[in-house]
Amino acid sequence: MPAKANLTQTTPTPRNLDERLELANRLYREFRNRCFWHSPRDLVITADLIPFVVKGLRTYGGHRGFKLAGKLQSSGTTSLEPDRENLQCR
Repeated sequence: MPAKANLTQTTPTPRNLDERLELANRLYREFRNRCFWHSPRDLVITADLIPFVVKGLRTYGGHRGFKLAGKLQSSGTTSLEPDRENLQCR
């Protein structure tokens, strides 16, 4: 099994905002060339930019990036019910 896959499994889910910010900054640096090529190299990820990192990882990060984005999301941002505002009849 490749070493990168092992890192996905061994990366703990952050318990608080400081751990989320640390993980987001680490993932931004690691996936910069693949997912964030259009952003500044020295960008510091703040709480407001975590959704940007999650979106980039899910879109361009492949299977590993997608799984790591799930760890980066807070439990408050994932919901089993869709937003009522976004529901439309089709």
